[in-house]
Amino acid sequence: METPLSDQVRVEVGVLRKMGLRWAVLAAWREDLRNRGVRLGEDAVAILEKSRVKISSGCFSTCDVGCDLSHLEGLMVSADASSPTNSVDYWVDLLGRCMAEDVDVKALLQIPAIQVHFAGCGLGPCHCDE
Repeated sequence: METPLSDQVRVEVGVLRKMGLRWAVLAAWREDLRNRGVRLGEDAVAILEKSRVKISSGCFSTCDVGCDLSHLEGLMVSADASSPTNSVDYWVDLLGRCMAEDVDVKALLQIPAIQVHFAGCGLGPCHCDE
């Protein structure tokens, strides 16, 4: 019989996986913004890296990671909405899909930029024994 703690841990890990997917979407969005010449401040770049480390370490609460990602999301929405080639709707839709209860991870990972960033966020299989 499982203890409530193990149920809580399972839920936290599931949410962290969604956060990893959310992070991958934000990282892909950052790449898109950079390719379109839209500049994000150094703060956004630092938050993106800090949140990746928090997710991959598994040592931070989902609340802590979520706060970082929400702040980053706000910075990106603001920067993109002010750009001449605004694509906010597309990226916000992807962010909504990755945090949905019935998230279709395989469908989202068909987008190459998201797949690359998700693989690099630290949630892939362990390669310690290789």
